[in-house]
Amino acid sequence: MIDRATSDHASYCRVCLNGCAIRVGIEDGKAVSVTGDKDNPVYHGFICVKGREQVRLLADPRRLHHSLKRGPDGRLHPIPVDEAIGEIAEKLAAIRERHGPRAIAGYLGTAQTNAAATCSIYTAFIQALGTPMNFGAATIDKPGKKIGHALHGRWGAPPVGYDDPEVIMLVGSNPLITFTGFPYGNPGRWLNERLAGGTKLIVIDPRRTDVAKRAHLHIQAAPGHDAEIAAAILNVIVTDRLYDREFVDSFTDGLEALAETVKPFTPQAVAEMAGIEASQIVEAARLLSSTRRGYINAGTGPNMSGLGTLIEYLLIDIHTLCGYWLRAGDRVRQPGVLAQPAPAVAEVKKPGRAYGFGEKLRVRDLAGTAAGMPTGALADEILTDGEGQVRALISCAGNPAGSWPDQEQAIAAMKSLDLLVQVDPWMSSTAKLADYVIAPKIWLEVPSTTQMLDQLTRFGVGYGLAEPYAQYTPALVAPPEGSDLIEDWQFFYRLAKAMGLQLNVSTLILPNPARAPLDMDSEPTSDELLEWLARDARIPLSEVKKHPGGAIFPDPPVIVQPGDPMNEHRLQLAVPEMMADLTALSPEHRRAEARPLRLLCRRMMHVYNTNFIGALPANARPYNPAFLSPDDMVAYDIGEGETIEIASDFGEIAAIAHTDESLRPGTVSISFGFGQLPGESADPQETGSNTTRLLSMSAIYDRYSGQPRMSNVPVSIRRLAGKRKARPEAGVEDRPGA
Repeated sequence: MIDRATSDHASYCRVCLNGCAIRVGIEDGKAVSVTGDKDNPVYHGFICVKGREQVRLLADPRRLHHSLKRGPDGRLHPIPVDEAIGEIAEKLAAIRERHGPRAIAGYLGTAQTNAAATCSIYTAFIQALGTPMNFGAATIDKPGKKIGHALHGRWGAPPVGYDDPEVIMLVGSNPLITFTGFPYGNPGRWLNERLAGGTKLIVIDPRRTDVAKRAHLHIQAAPGHDAEIAAAILNVIVTDRLYDREFVDSFTDGLEALAETVKPFTPQAVAEMAGIEASQIVEAARLLSSTRRGYINAGTGPNMSGLGTLIEYLLIDIHTLCGYWLRAGDRVRQPGVLAQPAPAVAEVKKPGRAYGFGEKLRVRDLAGTAAGMPTGALADEILTDGEGQVRALISCAGNPAGSWPDQEQAIAAMKSLDLLVQVDPWMSSTAKLADYVIAPKIWLEVPSTTQMLDQLTRFGVGYGLAEPYAQYTPALVAPPEGSDLIEDWQFFYRLAKAMGLQLNVSTLILPNPARAPLDMDSEPTSDELLEWLARDARIPLSEVKKHPGGAIFPDPPVIVQPGDPMNEHRLQLAVPEMMADLTALSPEHRRAEARPLRLLCRRMMHVYNTNFIGALPANARPYNPAFLSPDDMVAYDIGEGETIEIASDFGEIAAIAHTDESLRPGTVSISFGFGQLPGESADPQETGSNTTRLLSMSAIYDRYSGQPRMSNVPVSIRRLAGKRKARPEAGVEDRPGA
């Protein structure tokens, strides 16, 4: 029940992954303020502009209050949500009966942060359908983290991670804006405390970002050389025998092969390629190997460069050579709270599958991966005729038509479907194309737990919480009066029930979690479902609920246990495919790109991917500037706020140019997710520019994940005729989380 008598409530923010603890002011049953919770032991009052915007966004008139159905006139009209679910169930059943379960695909985006139950019930629904075509944002974001790690092999205990690191290396990562790369919490405060305690920070980035300004060593290399720089660091560590010899000798294979492969990547050779000083590479290698208490995190730039798997593999090699793993007797500082406990053992785990397994796709020789099915191939799977063609897509918490590379192809795919269902609180680009739009409750309208943060802690190095922290929040406000909204998970539960499917649900915390049948005769409440999902948690949800503002749960402790001395598994430092890919980058094999500039992806504080870009705050620019260095603004005779054309080998867009003194010359830095559908407003100053029109899904891509090249894209620019007056400086889109 929603308590309307109390004006101040504890909760946590679910707009993005950081999960900030908040205080919500409520009057007459409506949220009137959202502020950071200063008493919280992890967040200490931190909250970003997106979290503070929840009050406005919940009441935004552009928000959908009713589900929609496309009528015979081609327009979307309101429909009762349960009626829509019944019709969707009939259409899906007919498609499955005629074409088989593979003809139905699902896509789950990053807005699944809205509630803890969404991912589990969505996944159970896709599995109940019997379709292998389950896609998500992971394989067009950072799939190399999972695939590279699987190739390398897994240590049976967590990385040192955030246990008070003595050295940190960030590659194309800016945690003060993105909130990944530092522990979830108050990133600026955490960094200041580490630096004051003597932690050394290394940043590799062509832009002097907010975090790079605080680094002990900023390597401002030309874009596209992250793999070579990592190889050169490995060269120094191996050649000078700076690695953790006891750990490497005991638990790894391939050191000699790695040493031979990285031999051409000397600091001098790579420095010349990347436009940096060789001494910087040597310094980075010596800082990294000076301690076994460190970690490395790479952001979207390196991961979207077309070589994400190779880069992540080389970085995990550095991680292992430096011995950044917990050992027997060490305490696991963050074992999870609402997660099912995972054993921590000081040994190498049995190798898992990295790529090329499971369902074989019909394009580009792609198949399942450790990061999921290759989303980069889904548009082709929809558009390619023949047996196995995808004919229906259910998209939840994402916006494929606005965010997938090659927007024209994505739109063509959406339009060709027999059935497109979009679960979305906004009229996004995908919603505009859908046959049905299901309008969900969001954020403060639904109860939730921080269970997803426990899961992300196990995602990879540089993710999740540093402390065993958890919080539960009830629903604090009712949906808008007169609305007809349901929670995301309820849509999938009711759709399964309408189709006669049994949902077998797991917590999705462990790699191979046990699944249990959910009662399909009596729909649970959201709170009952949250209890059910946390049934095997390290700390009972009932205990977490005793701390409304969130708490740290250090006990019972989890200690890394000694490994089996007979275990013969080893971490692999030089798997053949990774060594072959690296060899292809050596100076004698590298080929020059034709276009003079490189397009770089960029994050902005006031948006989260494509979410609510159509409902931006009044003091934010409604567009995504194309940032250029001052030297390039002069070289191309471009004035502040003028319109330019950015062209790649695959398309061109108009954008508004702005100066960014932090950029290395030769780069164009712009955020994705903006812009409209073709035929709508083409004024980049009003709606922004859709960078996906500069990309191709199939021309250059990571051969393991199918992830297309989305950053370090060769482009050229020119000033378009006529000048524009730039909008006033907004002041919110790049404000760091300090």
